[in-house]
Amino acid sequence: MATTYRYLFADLLTNNIIAELPLTSVSFTQQLNQAGTLSGQLLLSGLNANTFNVLNGTIPAKTGIYVDRNGTLVWGGVIWGRPYNSDSQTLSIEAREFESYFERRKITTTTAFTNTDQLSIAQNLITQAQSAPYGNIGVTVGTETSGVLLSRTYYSYEYKQVYGAIQDLARQNNGFDFNIKVSYDGSGNPTKILQLGYPRIGTVYSASSATVPVFELPASNIVSYSLTEDGSVSANTIYALGAGSNEGKLIATAEDTTKFTNGYPLLEEQVNYSEITDSTYLAQLATGQVLSVSNPITIFRITVPAYAEPQFGTYSLGDDARLRITDSRFVTTLDAIYRIVGLTVSPGEDGPERVTLTLTNTTN
Repeated sequence: MATTYRYLFADLLTNNIIAELPLTSVSFTQQLNQAGTLSGQLLLSGLNANTFNVLNGTIPAKTGIYVDRNGTLVWGGVIWGRPYNSDSQTLSIEAREFESYFERRKITTTTAFTNTDQLSIAQNLITQAQSAPYGNIGVTVGTETSGVLLSRTYYSYEYKQVYGAIQDLARQNNGFDFNIKVSYDGSGNPTKILQLGYPRIGTVYSASSATVPVFELPASNIVSYSLTEDGSVSANTIYALGAGSNEGKLIATAEDTTKFTNGYPLLEEQVNYSEITDSTYLAQLATGQVLSVSNPITIFRITVPAYAEPQFGTYSLGDDARLRITDSRFVTTLDAIYRIVGLTVSPGEDGPERVTLTLTNTTN
């Protein structure tokens, strides 16, 4: 089935479309609670750069890019680099999702929240960042709530990264999922929306009701897969180090004692939050961290045709999915629920369109 991709380039501050360019060798990724990436190439040989507005339409740190697939926006982000190779006369585009803009923004005004919903804190941080002169890239902020109330103070002298502050909130025990979703509005203009999900984004599997995508091997919808099991980064005891120095340093310890009863040895790790002065907050971060790393990481990467059922676009980042795999790796057929935490899309100018999904353990 034919797929049409369009690559739209927009001024980051006004969101006005200033170019549409015929990129090739494109690959783009999405990652849960992280900024995904895009890479592509533009062959300048034989191309009228002025007609296509190539140079003004791809200025790094000033231009956004949207990926349109069959009339639906499937990716959006900021161009951060455009290396040029004179031998091949190709201009490369290097971009990251719009979340990456807030990695370059700081909290410059002391801001305090008392018994405030954690999602409201995240929303306020984005709103505050975009209220600065020349700081509004047009991300729409919603009104989602989680019921989890927190007290946080961000001091101006810390110059805390906006994106880092939201990641800390999301990673703590009882945290949330977040991303910036792109879509067309009713007038056909690209939009950016801050999407927050508590306790998570995506469809959760339920034996009684939820329908989740099913990927099978041997069958028609898994071309290949790889499985990584990595215990080298796991830990069942976390020491979170906060503000202060020497004997006065704030420290919180969190353990997953179930690992000891299941026969695992003591595995320790240290994480640093030098700007954290709140002991309760530090303890929540330590607990969230140990729960996320106490199990050895199990990661499946499956490559599927975009048009095989379930088709690309019917599943989303954060969804649960069912894997059914029969091969020599497993004693019996694997039939289990995993969560989609990343995807890589290759539009396939010279071959079939492929999607590689990254799936990992889910506790649901």
